[in-house]
Amino acid sequence: MRVLKAVAVATFGAMTVLVASCGQGGESESAATTTVEHTYGTTTVEGTPTRIVAGTSQWVDALLEFGVQPVAYHSAAERGDERGLFPWQSDVSADAVELEAAAATMSLPVEQIAAQKPDLILGSYAVTTQSDFDKLSRIAPTVPALGDAQVDEWEAQVTALGEILGRPDRASEIIADTNAEIDALADRLPGLQGKTAALAQYVFSTDQIIVVADPDDGASSVFEQLGMSVPQALVDEAGATGGRLTLSPERVDALTADLVVMLPNGGTAEQLNALPGFADLPAVRTGGLAVVDYPTVVGFNTPSATSVLYSLDRITPQLEAVAG
Repeated sequence: MRVLKAVAVATFGAMTVLVASCGQGGESESAATTTVEHTYGTTTVEGTPTRIVAGTSQWVDALLEFGVQPVAYHSAAERGDERGLFPWQSDVSADAVELEAAAATMSLPVEQIAAQKPDLILGSYAVTTQSDFDKLSRIAPTVPALGDAQVDEWEAQVTALGEILGRPDRASEIIADTNAEIDALADRLPGLQGKTAALAQYVFSTDQIIVVADPDDGASSVFEQLGMSVPQALVDEAGATGGRLTLSPERVDALTADLVVMLPNGGTAEQLNALPGFADLPAVRTGGLAVVDYPTVVGFNTPSATSVLYSLDRITPQLEAVAG
């Protein structure tokens, strides 16, 4: 599923992050050795890195939460602003290097990254193969995906980064503050409990529906925190492969959920409604359909402490309709 993952995430776990650090006590930026366990094994980081490359938007956001500027960052290319950034990333320094457009398709530009002389590369799902991991690791310690889910949970990334930076207390604060806001929304909308949610996009250029079908995927976590779940039919269809399902337009009925957050990728809401069966979906009939723009779906699809709050704010009317 790693090839599909790269495509699906670019166009758009309940995991445990095991981080062992030596010589750190409390909130400290003293020199230390930190070991991060991940999908390709382990990465050891010596001391506190200062020149960090953020290979995905999630890592850009995590760094900013710690007040740390990346020396280079993942570019959303034309899907972002003039610097390839999303609306919640305006604090990225003008001195930070925008990684070439190839990064927007999840192919990290190795030579450009090497030119930045980084002492840490945060890659997550953008490190798609063992070979890529090995190439990047020859430049600097590299952190790929932390677990087997196609997208890391943002809390896991914040926890790992807090250990690497010697600031675990700040990591705990970020997680607690963000979750408090999400929990407050859940408390305000108790009717969301037990409802279903589907995060999807329709890619008009290929006539494909891509939908998150793994409850352990980071893209599902915020909806679960609100008391919602991935429709069981999607989970069952994904089976052991998990991750994201790619479906033909004839399978629009797979989006049977109380809440459907949908990106018309390369098209319009009107074109979505023209798809056979789309207008009959429960979410369309009851006000639970949120047709969103690219930044909003990214905020859910590759979540961070900042992006999930941004995106939740933009689908509040649909959440209120589903809650009743």
